[in-house]
Amino acid sequence: MKVAVIAGTPVDTQMGIDFLRRKDPSLEMIYCPLANNPRECHLFQISDDSKKTEQISNIYRQALDDGAECFFIYCNSLSSSVDFLSISEHFNTVTVTPMNAYEVIAENYDTIGVLAANNQSTKGIEDRFNAANPQGFVIGVGDLKLTEAVEHSMPPSQIAEKYHLEDICRFFEAGECEAIVLGCTHFPWFKNEISALTDLPVIDPADIMYDQMMNFV
Repeated sequence: MKVAVIAGTPVDTQMGIDFLRRKDPSLEMIYCPLANNPRECHLFQISDDSKKTEQISNIYRQALDDGAECFFIYCNSLSSSVDFLSISEHFNTVTVTPMNAYEVIAENYDTIGVLAANNQSTKGIEDRFNAANPQGFVIGVGDLKLTEAVEHSMPPSQIAEKYHLEDICRFFEAGECEAIVLGCTHFPWFKNEISALTDLPVIDPADIMYDQMMNFV
């Protein structure tokens, strides 16, 4: 199967490809970064909807021409700001985004702490989570600096110290969260550091996305 991996930057696009290769080395991948860096991607996300649809549609056309059989959107903030459902229906293809994963997470948890790249992403996550669990709560932290630190390959232990991940974990625990969700596909980079700082389960939505993709195709 040939999968088009669309993400915000070259770094997280490659992270998405590496993730899928670990899951299934037989998969073929098409590399589809949207922007050059997190700031550029962030500005794209707050741009005009028609511009976003046009740019993403162009990526779909090229990937389909290259033989893509499905699309794996490896970016929370991008998937919360673009109507991938309509685009996928237009091109009559399968698309899996992190937003799909939040419907599954909402079946298992009532209160989650979300660590995201920006607050637009936390809103999109909250909207999708509450659509599936209207009585649920999302406590969110959005910090683009964390994403930029991963882009620059800052060691995970240094990220944990510099950006006070322990304090963030205590904040989520005080809010009675049942789990911490990595609401940015860059953040598995320091998943082990977060897991060591809390007894709460730390969830990577990409694992759910992979299962959904394999069920859909």
